[in-house]
Amino acid sequence: MPTLKIDGREVTVEPGTTILQAAEVLGIEIPTFCYHPGLSIAANCRMCLVDSNKSPKPVPACHAQVMDGMEVETASERIKRTRKAVLEFILLNHPVDCPICDQAGECVLQDHYFRYSAQPSRLFHRKQHKAKAKVLGPDVILDAERCILCTRCIRFCDEVAKQSQLEMVNRGEHTEITTFPGKQLDNPYAGNTVDICPVGALTSRDFRFKTRVWYLTSERGVCPECSRGCTVRIDTFENVVRRYKPAHNPHVNKWWMCDEGRGSYRNYLEGRMEGPVLTEGDRRYATATQKALDAAARALSVARDRVAVVLTPWLTNEDAFVFAKLLEVGGPLHGARVYRGGRQPGFEDEILIRGDKNPNRVGLMTILNAKQIAVEPLSSFKAAGLETVLVLGDQHEVEDDAIAELGEVENRIVVGAFKTVFWDMATVFLPARIHWEKDGSFTNCEGQVQRVKRATVAAATCKSEGWYGLKLGQALGLSLALDTPRAIFAALAAEVQGFAGMDLERLGDHGIRLGEGLTAATGADDSGAPQEVLA
Repeated sequence: MPTLKIDGREVTVEPGTTILQAAEVLGIEIPTFCYHPGLSIAANCRMCLVDSNKSPKPVPACHAQVMDGMEVETASERIKRTRKAVLEFILLNHPVDCPICDQAGECVLQDHYFRYSAQPSRLFHRKQHKAKAKVLGPDVILDAERCILCTRCIRFCDEVAKQSQLEMVNRGEHTEITTFPGKQLDNPYAGNTVDICPVGALTSRDFRFKTRVWYLTSERGVCPECSRGCTVRIDTFENVVRRYKPAHNPHVNKWWMCDEGRGSYRNYLEGRMEGPVLTEGDRRYATATQKALDAAARALSVARDRVAVVLTPWLTNEDAFVFAKLLEVGGPLHGARVYRGGRQPGFEDEILIRGDKNPNRVGLMTILNAKQIAVEPLSSFKAAGLETVLVLGDQHEVEDDAIAELGEVENRIVVGAFKTVFWDMATVFLPARIHWEKDGSFTNCEGQVQRVKRATVAAATCKSEGWYGLKLGQALGLSLALDTPRAIFAALAAEVQGFAGMDLERLGDHGIRLGEGLTAATGADDSGAPQEVLA
């Protein structure tokens, strides 16, 4: 294996490693524009030039491979002058409109200018004007004046989305990015071009001029729109989710996410039902949480063969485990009929999108199978012989016949978040939190257990399904000493083999595969940081 020195520091790397990758091993930053670890190497921006004893001229660190005995300098005087020249060249026709640019605060060009140049241009001329606010597709707008022609977006469409929809036209200072004639930038992953654009050339039509990025608060989460469970960054402002951005996870979605998942946050911003409701005869009224819980507990206190529970693959692993404890042998709801709802299968591709449109089917079934709890599909639900049905979640897509059967049951307890047909039929309604209001975990289609963290604070009346499960269990005679998501996950890991050896904190940013918890090597801190109370 080749051994080289970078800025006087020695490192040994695998053959074929680039200088840029070797520098990353040492923690040495080399600035780039066109380079992206998920795309092919173009080496056209020249920002990553470095000096090497193996070449008389500076070489692009993103492309040049290391050699044994190589000595590299990343901050020599010549390289400093070169970087300033590259930035000056890029800025010749680039409009300095940072105050009104949507990319301000996340702009790589802005950051590199202040770090590696910070000097005024020596040229005074009329800048070349190009198209402004040019609509490329349903989700992306181009400001061609800001484009630095790094070709990241072109390579993404060609190599990742597998749909060649972008090209460069014209020559010299007139060169610009555009769509092929008669085409739009409308592939299912087009929004990723906005993420990887290092300047403000490609912007999101959804997020454009909505919120300045320095006002945003970010938290890692999981996109729930399919069983892939892409790791995402949830950006919020004033306790409202403003956008999803993909977060890097080499085991799940790499650097990408689909546009359907990216825009799905809008589906959860309206229509929330945030108060408990009771129905008595023809009268329906808002009530207190405890009164609704008491009514639910009374409705469940009938013969177990006259109770049905509808579970949803939108439950977190922790919430699912709490109800599994109620339904297992010895639990207060043991003997009840158990059904599994959720969304119906849909479109899938060979990139990220899965046909299963539920985020935690694997986690739910792993827990239920471990507890030997038999489950039937919700489509087979029959009301005959039932007095009470407990429906968890409102993301259930079933035929009208099944809805009608649910409506035939005398007592209908619904734990949901939105005004749906299930809210309409509920005799007891308990308001639930949605996925970005919880702390816990999901398990994706490949068995990757990932952490979800609370990004916004729910209304005080909204509780997690697991919280309701604990309260109902207590009312029915089963007290579980579990009061935090971490405590529930610890109990889950102790009782369900697939989760053995895992810890909620140790899931980290990338998660752990089912069955690999005992061998997973993580450096997560287990110092017992303060934990939120389950609510």
